[in-house]
Amino acid sequence: MDLIYADENRIDQGVMDAYELDMAYGSDENNFTCTIDRESHCCTEGFFLYVEGEEYGGIVDKVKVNTEKDEITYSGRTWHGILEKKIICPEDGQDYAVFDGEANKVLQTIIDRIDLGDLFEASTEDTGIQIQAFQMDRYIDAYTGICKMLKDADAKLNIIWKNKKVVLSAQLRQDYSQDEEFNTAQVDFTIEKNYRPVNHIICLGQGDLKNRAVIHLFCDENGGIQPYAMKDIPLQDSDYILGTSRKVMDGEDEVVEILDYPNAEITENYILMSTQPSDWKKNSTAYFFQDDKDKFKEVEEVEVGYKLQKIQPYDWAVNFSEYYVKSGNTYKNVEGQTVMQLQTSQPSDWGTKYEDYFTKNGSSYPSVKGVEKTTYRKQAKKPSDWSKNYKNYFEFYSDGVTSKYQNVSGITKYRYVLQTRKPTDWADSCTSYYKKKKKGGYENVSKTKKKKAPAWRAKTYYTRISYEVPPAWKANHYYTEVNTVSAPAWSANKYYTQNDNVAPSWSQNKYYSETDETVAPAWTANKYFKMVTDQYAVMVQSAVERIEEAHQADDMKIALEETEQVYDVGDIVGTSEETTGITAVQEVCKKIIKINNDDVTITYEVN
Repeated sequence: MDLIYADENRIDQGVMDAYELDMAYGSDENNFTCTIDRESHCCTEGFFLYVEGEEYGGIVDKVKVNTEKDEITYSGRTWHGILEKKIICPEDGQDYAVFDGEANKVLQTIIDRIDLGDLFEASTEDTGIQIQAFQMDRYIDAYTGICKMLKDADAKLNIIWKNKKVVLSAQLRQDYSQDEEFNTAQVDFTIEKNYRPVNHIICLGQGDLKNRAVIHLFCDENGGIQPYAMKDIPLQDSDYILGTSRKVMDGEDEVVEILDYPNAEITENYILMSTQPSDWKKNSTAYFFQDDKDKFKEVEEVEVGYKLQKIQPYDWAVNFSEYYVKSGNTYKNVEGQTVMQLQTSQPSDWGTKYEDYFTKNGSSYPSVKGVEKTTYRKQAKKPSDWSKNYKNYFEFYSDGVTSKYQNVSGITKYRYVLQTRKPTDWADSCTSYYKKKKKGGYENVSKTKKKKAPAWRAKTYYTRISYEVPPAWKANHYYTEVNTVSAPAWSANKYYTQNDNVAPSWSQNKYYSETDETVAPAWTANKYFKMVTDQYAVMVQSAVERIEEAHQADDMKIALEETEQVYDVGDIVGTSEETTGITAVQEVCKKIIKINNDDVTITYEVN
């Protein structure tokens, strides 16, 4: 195994000879030391050490000389450590950094965002692993944030040095506990198992006494968190299940903890409205809209401009032309008693001012109405709201007989939810559930040779849930709908002009005067949002993390290096002890590599 050293421009300078390399990465450290004889000194600050095609390597940050031992030690950050020393920050005006899409593409987005594009790049391979609107913790280091994000998608981070670049990629993590559970005959290990971790958390939020926000979270004997909301994604207080109706464990089996969180942040969410709220005209400023940068802003009232007159003004007879009448959504100065003149030839301003002309309808003369027309404009650039509102766009469809523009349809994806309790239809419908394949992915559960359902095991089987994602954007393929209004076709001896003479007879609730008053803007469906508050979200997140931590807190120390398998950070291993029957499943959280010349030793730590 050649340990190559390169200068700050990543130009290879040579191969290390007679060295000791000690590096660790994962839950902590993420650094390395490399010791050589003093006479073999070859590196300075900013040099790189790497093994081509492997995860081993880093950047030299420190140089230490020991004249007594006649040796030099280079130390610095591993590739993981370089990521760890970068912070993922929310964009200006945003509360959180949120990532969505194919995993490797998301990794490239993060690399660019933390300004590591010169040294790092993401694989261009389509992994099929989908990151689903993952919300990063605020100001989290990049390595921890990436690992959390990939773990949420049942994946792990792979890092190699390739062609002068550190290449990141996502891979499905291996769950060796499924069929390679170790026992004492294979490896030495120590297990301490807690059979009664917390299974009921009472969250206490803002407020005092009976007005304090309280929500209960429960889990079953296997750590399966019971539903705490009536919706998959709760957005407001009314979406949550309050009280103790979801309680599973009773009596001495119930272990309760208090989560005292008096300063729990109240989350603000925005719900798009498709129908006009009943208080829109009075309280429009209580609602919101999104600007061009997707920021939420309060709706502002628009100037009325005109106020309806209920009593005849004293100066009506003289100054009637300073008052107004309403025509459609426009206000026009009051004109004197009119004479309607039939038009025999098309006026020069017909195309732009057709509304100033009239048609005869019995004894009345309504304003000319425009002709509405719908067209579709091809989109060359991806709209900023494509991921949220792609269904509001259109694509051209033709079967050779008919052609039309139809709304864009989403692409169906699937995610898998781990089952902690045996389904009631397991015996008859086991094949509609799924299990993990050894090399990643999922497959339907198969019946036994006797055509029966296999024995149920908690935390082994999954249900599949479908969801939709927007199709990939293609320039000049999708359209927006454009509605225009234009003048109707001219017809001689059909339209009239109105000539003013004297003040018209006063009519109550017909005429207007100018005013500085403001009113709600015209309602538009799917444009405005209602802001709702969620005082439980932050507490629930903390409680879920506490329950998961408690049910994953079995203490396990295992000598994985005694096996022939090579593990990655994020892989899962399991053990069983035959005397007590204790089993434990843990995640590989740290990898320690020691290389003495070409002699490689790898040890591991698990959670």
